[in-house]
Amino acid sequence: MVAKVKIGFTSFIILFYIFLTLPQTAKSIDIIRDTELENFTNEIISILLNDYDLSSEELNIYFIKSDEINAFVTAGKNMFINTEIIVKSEDYREYAAVIAHELSHILGGHIFNTQIEISNLSTKALPVYLLGIIGIISGSTDSGIAGVMVGQASIADGFTYYSRTQEASADQAAVKILCNSGISANFLITFLQKLEAKGGGMNSNSQNYRSTHPSIDNRITLINSALVNNDKCEFRKDYLLDKKFKLLKAKLHGFTHPFDETNAVYNSKNDIDLYATAVSNYFQGQHKKSIENLKILLARDSTNPYYNELLGEIYFANNDYSNAATYQLNAISYVESINDLYYMMLGNYLLSIDDFSKVNESIYYLKKSLQINSQNAYSWYLLARAYAQVDKLPLANYATAERYFLIGERKLSYDFALKAIKNIEENTPEWYRSIDLIEILKKEVLKNQ
Repeated sequence: MVAKVKIGFTSFIILFYIFLTLPQTAKSIDIIRDTELENFTNEIISILLNDYDLSSEELNIYFIKSDEINAFVTAGKNMFINTEIIVKSEDYREYAAVIAHELSHILGGHIFNTQIEISNLSTKALPVYLLGIIGIISGSTDSGIAGVMVGQASIADGFTYYSRTQEASADQAAVKILCNSGISANFLITFLQKLEAKGGGMNSNSQNYRSTHPSIDNRITLINSALVNNDKCEFRKDYLLDKKFKLLKAKLHGFTHPFDETNAVYNSKNDIDLYATAVSNYFQGQHKKSIENLKILLARDSTNPYYNELLGEIYFANNDYSNAATYQLNAISYVESINDLYYMMLGNYLLSIDDFSKVNESIYYLKKSLQINSQNAYSWYLLARAYAQVDKLPLANYATAERYFLIGERKLSYDFALKAIKNIEENTPEWYRSIDLIEILKKEVLKNQ
């Protein structure tokens, strides 16, 4: 269901816009992947971008497992969304409002423009920027960054004024995006009010004047002004989207919140509550209870891919690989938008079955996973294992070279590419790619020897 990897702040570009606040203490973040989460978010983004020359496929969306309410974008059309935003949203339209705000930064070119603005503020912009990165890594909030990263008050004031202007602009652009997409923009206000009730974070009215965001009150005032210019922005709820969202929210609550809390919040026998407790019981180790819940849910809706997926994952955790593969195949057949994770999971389940005839089937699905996403390092790892099991060692070496390349082990990648090229069939895609890897890595590896 969920794949996770830790990424340090130093591994991506640090220049960003934040919807609320950076975590106060975290020095690394947990990036998770989940098909239900990715598919629902892409569906919302596709609705929001319907009138724009930008598609969800052009964006890189990353989900952070965190109890902080936060979302931000970086250069390269990267958007980061904390899971807690979904958990705290009462309605899919609040989640859509947050995404619309972040999309406004991308559509408005705010990251690029801010780079120019920092450059224009002072000839000392470079050391200022580096100090900003140090502040982020040490856990400073972005209001702290505005003070710490800039040595001279005049530069600080110029940057924070500019940033607040950009944030206000993004809120107003988000209103337009929401209204044009048939989603009531007042849900941006309801989400901000919810944050204000919780204390307001960096947008609190008592926040230091150097804050890079306007206060929540000011943001709401500006959003209301934008709504006046979009007076026909009241739309009915889409009940299908609403149900999808509530099921996703329930899943994330079970995954990210304590077991007792989830069972207290989701305590009925309806679909949403059964789903939440199926997840929470699974991560608590109470697999029998999870299976019971999921069997009830599948009796009500046998074609729900995510019920099938989770049940398959639980069977896999209990070494019942045949049932795991069966339910994962069901998930693949029912899901609206397939991704690399689903094929990777099926390939893993088939590879685990004690049946040599299943290995080639596993290879087939793992290659499909990599056709969708060649950056999936775990699919390369599984493919190498599968090739080794059918005694295709040159291909196993090639897959291992790809995996090591992706995880930054350049010397190992180079060594395995050299092994692969010795015996791999010529003029195949794997042969050409092995040559490419060797050429890419040769100078770097030999230089470090």
